[in-house]
Amino acid sequence: MSGKVKILVVEDQAVVAEDLRQTLLGMGYDVPAAVHSGEFVLDATAEERPDLILMDISLGKGDDGITIAEKVRTRFDLPVIYLSSRTDDATFRRSLLTGPFAFLLKPFDSLRLRQTIEVALAKHAMERRLKESGEQYRTIFEVSGSAMMIVDENGTIAMVNEEFEHLSGYPREAVESRKEWSDFFVMEQFAAKEIQQCLKGTTNGTASLDTTSLFIGNNQRTSHVCTKIKKVPGTERCVVSMIDITEIQRAQEEIRALNAELIKVNTLLKEEIAERRNSEKQLKHQANHDSLTGLPNRELLFDRLKQALAYEDRHNNLLALMILDLDNFKNINDTLGHVVGDILLKDVARRLQQCMRQYDTVARFGGDEFVIVVNEMPDIHDIVKFAEKVRDLFQRPFYILEQPTYVTTSIGISIYPLQSTTIEGLLKTADMAMYQAKRDGKNSFQFFTESMSLKSDERAVMKKRLRSALEREEFLPHYQPRIDSTTGKITGMEALMRWQPKGAPLAFPGEFFPMLEESGLIVPAGEWLLDKVCRQNKTWQDRGMEPLRVAVNTSARQFHQDDFTEKVARALSATRLDPQYLEIELPEKIIMDNITESVRKLGELREIGVKISLDNFGTGYSSLSYLNRLPIDELQIDKSLVNGITFDPGEAAVVSAIITMGHSLGKKLVAEGVESEDQYLFLAGQRCEEMQGHYFSRPLPPDDFEKLVRLFPVPT
Repeated sequence: MSGKVKILVVEDQAVVAEDLRQTLLGMGYDVPAAVHSGEFVLDATAEERPDLILMDISLGKGDDGITIAEKVRTRFDLPVIYLSSRTDDATFRRSLLTGPFAFLLKPFDSLRLRQTIEVALAKHAMERRLKESGEQYRTIFEVSGSAMMIVDENGTIAMVNEEFEHLSGYPREAVESRKEWSDFFVMEQFAAKEIQQCLKGTTNGTASLDTTSLFIGNNQRTSHVCTKIKKVPGTERCVVSMIDITEIQRAQEEIRALNAELIKVNTLLKEEIAERRNSEKQLKHQANHDSLTGLPNRELLFDRLKQALAYEDRHNNLLALMILDLDNFKNINDTLGHVVGDILLKDVARRLQQCMRQYDTVARFGGDEFVIVVNEMPDIHDIVKFAEKVRDLFQRPFYILEQPTYVTTSIGISIYPLQSTTIEGLLKTADMAMYQAKRDGKNSFQFFTESMSLKSDERAVMKKRLRSALEREEFLPHYQPRIDSTTGKITGMEALMRWQPKGAPLAFPGEFFPMLEESGLIVPAGEWLLDKVCRQNKTWQDRGMEPLRVAVNTSARQFHQDDFTEKVARALSATRLDPQYLEIELPEKIIMDNITESVRKLGELREIGVKISLDNFGTGYSSLSYLNRLPIDELQIDKSLVNGITFDPGEAAVVSAIITMGHSLGKKLVAEGVESEDQYLFLAGQRCEEMQGHYFSRPLPPDDFEKLVRLFPVPT
């Protein structure tokens, strides 16, 4: 074969065809055309005369690739390699009936494609050579590659070709006109007899002789040949052709090697099909099961709930849907780490599964929540017994890393069809019952009641009012001064959010902050407060008031946003407030939730010039080993510790230790909630730099705070 190998691509998807074409061109093949429909394949083959066809089995409308390939093989005798993304056995078996040279399963890599093409081309070339060698010769000069003699009806050798000379080792003149074959051939007696009968028979236009085994040669060289005798049409002569059996065996070995390679390819294909099927099973399992616990996930839970409700409708039984939430699970994560938390969740899942009957379902609903669907319950008493059984599972400790860990659960129960007849309704009512169990002290179960629905409605109304308050800007900041404990002068302020509903009294954070957190409105509300206080501080400075730093509380949801630092920078830029006059207050619990993320974000805030303070310090969350790593400026001593310093020696000792430790780390100390002169004197005596609290001033509206600052001494 001269020049590049031509390959015709038959693929109904143009994008896939072009990608395959580029791949083949990169391998050095010639791709004269890519056909996208079966009806044009025969015409393209006739026009381009390719050496091989890559045939997609699925060709959209009309005949599929298998049917088209059969037509191509009939008319053109070309090697065809099937391409397919389908793995069903029926298609695979049907394709084998057409004698493909290979079968490639999409997707395949370039190496697999090249190997398959080269093996197919080699096998086809070999088959063609063998076919041509077996055809009846028309004239002695049309034959090449075989040793031949022309003999007459008496067996006299009239002519031999060069291949005969080469194969036998005898020159032409030593053989021609000789009748005694035994001078050149070594043959068995029965073979000689058959040859003589065949030669005589040809005079009557009858027989020919195929595949007689002879030895030809002289003393120097002997060849084992396969001999065929056929009459030359229109004459009384015969052509005796000889093929070296060694060459035949070599060709057969090549074919066997090629077939072995094809068997290997087909074996790999079958293995790939099996792997694909296993992968599909795994993907299906992963799509319907929780990756941590292996329990059904939400999607599978909803599917089983639909089936269970339909079953209970037919059999008039009760169905109980239970939502379980682990009590204080977050504390376990915070104190023991997320790895221990994950181990605990898996142990809980195993314990719940052991409690289930064959036709019940337990699923992980997310986080530390699980859902149990209990079928075929005759009455409420049976549901109570089952709930008690589940609750009692948590009275025994869970052993994690050989250490006992105790955790309880709060369970909310909704009954079909008594409380709801829909999946959404059952989940909603069970969730309300679970929260009621939490409020009632945890480690218990509660059935849903209508009174819970009323409370839920009240919460929904509250969320709506808060959303409206944010839109109408009913929130406002009040400012509480910070005092230098040595000079008694105002050194800064803390901004505290208030809510002034229209026609209602002023609301304090404890009345609406929990709902802001629950609804997610804490993020936009926090961003509004940050912009508001930066703008107010800049306004005061522009009006000639001595510059003061303003501290702003930040929620966990705000801080954990990826773009939190960018939002702080935008607020400063929009209000033109110098960053040194803004302080971000973060509760120590937020920082300790993810120390790595906290160090990174706090570093980013420090880079833009913002001050950072650790709020509620001393309440027991932080690890002292991390304090020196944190890029913070101030430690704020929590009000709960300040309250007891004048009458509780233990609390006084704790506060003194905190101040001493903070100073040793180079941090400024700020005491919150100072309510009396005695507290002030104690903290000043311990060299706590700054204080704030009602002893100095309650939080004030902006105008009142401005008046206070202008009357109160401010350091210059």
